[in-house]
Amino acid sequence: MAYPAQHIEITGIDVNSVEKDSSFATAYAFTMQLSEMPNEAWTLAFSEEWKAITAARKLQLDVVGDRLRCIVSEGDDLRRVIQFAYEFVERINQRVPYYCAQLEERERREEAYRREVEKHIAQIRARLQAIASEFGQRRAA
Repeated sequence: MAYPAQHIEITGIDVNSVEKDSSFATAYAFTMQLSEMPNEAWTLAFSEEWKAITAARKLQLDVVGDRLRCIVSEGDDLRRVIQFAYEFVERINQRVPYYCAQLEERERREEAYRREVEKHIAQIRARLQAIASEFGQRRAA
Protein backbone atom coordinates (compact mmCIF):
# COMPACT_ATOMS: atom_id res chain seq x y z
CA MET A 1 0.00 0.00 0.00
CA ALA A 2 1.34 3.42 -0.90
CA TYR A 3 1.15 6.09 1.76
CA PRO A 4 0.68 9.52 0.20
CA ALA A 5 2.74 12.38 1.60
CA GLN A 6 -0.24 14.35 2.78
CA HIS A 7 0.07 18.13 3.25
CA ILE A 8 -2.00 19.41 6.19
CA GLU A 9 -2.60 23.03 7.09
CA ILE A 10 -4.20 24.77 10.03
CA THR A 11 -7.21 26.50 8.53
CA GLY A 12 -8.63 28.21 11.59
CA ILE A 13 -8.85 28.58 15.35
CA ASP A 14 -12.08 27.48 17.02
CA VAL A 15 -12.49 30.24 19.60
CA ASN A 16 -15.64 28.57 20.93
CA SER A 17 -13.84 25.33 21.75
CA VAL A 18 -12.05 26.64 24.86
CA GLU A 19 -12.62 24.37 27.85
CA LYS A 20 -11.01 23.50 31.17
CA ASP A 21 -8.63 20.55 30.88
CA SER A 22 -7.59 18.21 33.69
CA SER A 23 -3.95 17.77 32.58
CA PHE A 24 -2.73 20.17 35.27
CA ALA A 25 -4.24 22.78 37.58
CA THR A 26 -4.12 25.74 35.19
CA ALA A 27 -4.75 23.76 32.00
CA TYR A 28 -7.19 24.84 29.30
CA ALA A 29 -7.75 23.37 25.86
CA PHE A 30 -8.85 24.71 22.51
CA THR A 31 -8.81 23.35 18.98
CA MET A 32 -7.57 24.48 15.63
CA GLN A 33 -9.16 23.22 12.43
CA LEU A 34 -6.96 21.22 10.07
CA SER A 35 -7.42 21.23 6.31
CA GLU A 36 -8.37 17.54 6.41
CA MET A 37 -8.14 14.49 8.62
CA PRO A 38 -4.50 13.36 8.66
CA ASN A 39 -3.67 9.88 7.37
CA GLU A 40 -1.65 7.27 9.24
CA ALA A 41 1.72 8.50 7.96
CA TRP A 42 1.04 12.13 8.91
CA THR A 43 -0.26 11.12 12.35
CA LEU A 44 2.80 8.91 12.93
CA ALA A 45 5.10 11.76 11.90
CA PHE A 46 3.27 14.11 14.25
CA SER A 47 3.45 11.69 17.17
CA GLU A 48 7.13 10.81 16.72
CA GLU A 49 8.26 14.39 16.13
CA TRP A 50 6.21 15.60 19.11
CA LYS A 51 7.82 13.01 21.42
CA ALA A 52 11.24 14.23 20.32
CA ILE A 53 10.64 17.83 21.46
CA THR A 54 8.30 17.71 24.46
CA ALA A 55 10.70 17.11 27.33
CA ALA A 56 10.46 20.61 28.85
CA ARG A 57 7.11 21.83 27.51
CA LYS A 58 3.82 22.32 29.29
CA LEU A 59 2.17 22.81 25.92
CA GLN A 60 0.45 19.73 24.59
CA LEU A 61 -0.71 19.22 21.01
CA ASP A 62 -2.78 16.26 19.87
CA VAL A 63 -4.38 15.35 16.56
CA VAL A 64 -8.05 14.57 17.12
CA GLY A 65 -9.80 13.79 13.84
CA ASP A 66 -9.47 16.85 11.63
CA ARG A 67 -8.47 19.10 14.52
CA LEU A 68 -5.39 19.96 16.47
CA ARG A 69 -6.15 20.07 20.20
CA CYS A 70 -3.93 22.45 22.19
CA ILE A 71 -3.59 22.26 25.94
CA VAL A 72 -2.13 25.41 27.43
CA SER A 73 -1.77 27.12 30.77
CA GLU A 74 -4.01 30.10 31.44
CA GLY A 75 -0.99 32.43 31.47
CA ASP A 76 0.62 31.19 28.25
CA ASP A 77 1.34 33.57 25.40
CA LEU A 78 -1.35 32.27 23.05
CA ARG A 79 0.11 34.06 20.03
CA ARG A 80 3.39 32.15 20.54
CA VAL A 81 1.49 28.88 21.08
CA ILE A 82 -0.45 29.31 17.84
CA GLN A 83 2.67 30.37 15.92
CA PHE A 84 4.46 27.30 17.27
CA ALA A 85 1.53 25.06 16.19
CA TYR A 86 1.63 26.48 12.65
CA GLU A 87 5.39 25.95 12.46
CA PHE A 88 5.15 22.46 13.92
CA VAL A 89 2.48 21.42 11.39
CA GLU A 90 4.72 22.69 8.59
CA ARG A 91 7.63 20.75 10.06
CA ILE A 92 5.48 17.61 10.00
CA ASN A 93 4.58 18.26 6.37
CA GLN A 94 8.29 18.33 5.54
CA ARG A 95 9.02 15.13 7.51
CA VAL A 96 6.00 13.06 6.43
CA PRO A 97 7.64 11.56 3.29
CA TYR A 98 10.20 9.90 5.59
CA TYR A 99 7.39 8.37 7.66
CA CYS A 100 5.53 7.27 4.51
CA ALA A 101 8.65 5.35 3.50
CA GLN A 102 8.90 3.85 6.99
CA LEU A 103 5.31 2.64 6.88
CA GLU A 104 5.76 1.18 3.41
CA GLU A 105 8.93 -0.65 4.51
CA ARG A 106 7.18 -1.96 7.62
CA GLU A 107 4.32 -3.19 5.46
CA ARG A 108 6.76 -4.95 3.09
CA ARG A 109 8.46 -6.67 6.03
CA GLU A 110 5.11 -7.74 7.51
CA GLU A 111 3.98 -9.12 4.14
CA ALA A 112 7.24 -11.06 3.71
CA TYR A 113 6.79 -12.45 7.22
CA ARG A 114 3.18 -13.46 6.47
CA ARG A 115 4.31 -15.24 3.30
CA GLU A 116 7.05 -17.04 5.24
CA VAL A 117 4.57 -18.13 7.92
CA GLU A 118 2.12 -19.40 5.28
CA LYS A 119 4.95 -21.34 3.62
CA HIS A 120 5.88 -22.97 6.94
CA ILE A 121 2.23 -23.78 7.68
CA ALA A 122 1.91 -25.48 4.28
CA GLN A 123 5.10 -27.47 4.89
CA ILE A 124 3.99 -28.61 8.34
CA ARG A 125 0.56 -29.57 6.99
CA ALA A 126 2.19 -31.65 4.24
CA ARG A 127 4.41 -33.39 6.76
CA LEU A 128 1.45 -34.02 9.06
CA GLN A 129 -0.58 -35.34 6.13
CA ALA A 130 2.18 -37.82 5.27
CA ILE A 131 2.40 -38.94 8.90
CA ALA A 132 -1.41 -39.19 9.19
CA SER A 133 -1.51 -41.33 6.03
CA GLU A 134 1.27 -43.53 7.37
CA PHE A 135 -0.54 -44.07 10.66
CA GLY A 136 -3.79 -44.76 8.79
CA GLN A 137 -2.08 -47.47 6.71
CA ARG A 138 -0.64 -49.10 9.83
CA ARG A 139 -4.11 -49.44 11.32
CA ALA A 140 -5.48 -51.01 8.14
CA ALA A 141 -2.70 -53.65 8.07
